[in-house]
Amino acid sequence: MRRVFDNARLKRGARSGQSYSSFELHNLLKTHLPIRQEYSVIEIGCAPGNNLVDLHRLFGYEPYGVENSHSGVISTLETFHKHGFDAANVIEADFFDQKFHKRFKNYFDVVFSEGFIEHFNPPEEVLNLHVNLLKTGGHLICIIPNLFGLFYPFLRLCARDMLKAHNLEIMQKSTFERLFVSLGMDIKFCGYFGGVQFYGSSLKREHSLRGFVAAALDRVQDCIDHSMFLFGVRNFPQSRLSSGLVFIGQRTS
Repeated sequence: MRRVFDNARLKRGARSGQSYSSFELHNLLKTHLPIRQEYSVIEIGCAPGNNLVDLHRLFGYEPYGVENSHSGVISTLETFHKHGFDAANVIEADFFDQKFHKRFKNYFDVVFSEGFIEHFNPPEEVLNLHVNLLKTGGHLICIIPNLFGLFYPFLRLCARDMLKAHNLEIMQKSTFERLFVSLGMDIKFCGYFGGVQFYGSSLKREHSLRGFVAAALDRVQDCIDHSMFLFGVRNFPQSRLSSGLVFIGQRTS
């Protein structure tokens, strides 16, 4: 059955084992980002480096990553070695360190973060630091999860600690859009993306009732993803059921 499902993915242009939301995100990025082998991209909080592998594969960008955790740096270095990337481009530093920002001010063609800014309240200063690294004319990609999707009732009931670790206020389209108004960006896309997503992967290994439920929902997620590819669903309706929100913009000033 896995071969059948993977063949369905390959037929739609996805990779083996790729989630539907990841597939939709990559299609969205390909609509708005240029292919440039001379471009450099940095991911904020880059461990384990898989996003940088994807950006290099899709667009040819030279990958850089900044990571505060030493274990995260080690896992990213392993990914870089595996794919033949320059290990010197893995930077162990605090993203908020002024020395780091002085060194790399206006340095990168693309700045990327996923699952980062929703851990800060307010997030505006974090976004200003993203833009500080970006060349004029460069692209900013910022992705956050949508915890208000189908999984929200479970999180509300059984995982309030997980909800408290996130800035839920920005997980609505109107609020998310307002974060980027004053950044001097030409907005290419800002809104929901992807299919239905159950955010239970961080809980499913717990030896508890909520861990059991999260593991079951994770299986349901696999079935949904398989069905999306098997039946050739494209461009899942963008709504509060979608897996996340993404901003794609180009710096103009």
